[in-house]
Amino acid sequence: MAHFNIRQVEAFRAVITLGSMTKAAELLGISQPAVSRLMLDFQTAVGFKLFNRQRGGAEPTEDARRLFEQVEKLFVGLEELNHHVHAIKNLTSGSISIAAMGLYANGLLPEIIAKFRLTYPDIAIKLDSQPQDRIVEWVSSGRADIGIATLPISNASIPAIELLKRPALCVFAACHEFADREEIHARDLADQPFVSFPRGTPFRFEVDTLFDRENIDRVMMLEASTHEAVCNLVATGTGISIVSPYSPHLRRNSQLAFRPFLPAIPISLGMIGDEERLSVAARCFYDFVLDYIEQVKERRIAADEAAIAAKSAREPA
Repeated sequence: MAHFNIRQVEAFRAVITLGSMTKAAELLGISQPAVSRLMLDFQTAVGFKLFNRQRGGAEPTEDARRLFEQVEKLFVGLEELNHHVHAIKNLTSGSISIAAMGLYANGLLPEIIAKFRLTYPDIAIKLDSQPQDRIVEWVSSGRADIGIATLPISNASIPAIELLKRPALCVFAACHEFADREEIHARDLADQPFVSFPRGTPFRFEVDTLFDRENIDRVMMLEASTHEAVCNLVATGTGISIVSPYSPHLRRNSQLAFRPFLPAIPISLGMIGDEERLSVAARCFYDFVLDYIEQVKERRIAADEAAIAAKSAREPA
């Protein structure tokens, strides 16, 4: 059985629509004999007569008219396909799935997503709050396009890029005596009620190791599994804690005060995702996050320089 091709179908559509092989040839930019040859080959491929020769043109058979209805549906589908291709390419269509640790899903990411949507309002975004191990699993399996988590991650085969690296902060109730201090040292927390993260978590291990090394005892009576829950307990005045610096939503709580903690415990914020496997929309968001973080870094440098200049101006000559 012979097979027809898209060029034959295009010519058939043009002949039926314009009612003339000569006009179809002009539209397609080929000769009239070439159109006739395409129609003969197409007729051989479909296996039934398409046109009756008449003076002044070719009259389509009833079978040809029925076939034309299906051809029109095909071209409508191709036009829709072209529209979708254009929409994906120009970011007027698409979706992104993001998996992030609760702290980032509730704090940093909503601000980034809001700014992204100002430029790309037609991109659908799904944000899932998940524990770190599941984030790696979701990105690895393709369930999520991009993951936002604390580095390092357990699966070295998944590409991850460091976005920011900042020291953890000490958090306490705004009415606490520490509120007058510019920074908090580990020794300041000796015998203080401490709100801790669960045992077995990497951050809990780092914090406990630091205090063990400094030979400092804390009153370990409270424990919570998320930064939000830890800060909510701290806000009641029941204890002090050390938390991630990537929590703009928590720092807006007037019941809380945050100060630099020494010795510093650096926390790396990372983005997980294979650039080669990302969709057009997901890759756009990936690059948007990188640009956003770069702007954050530049603003922070400018703020630090301004603070140093202001401090120098206050000091006596």
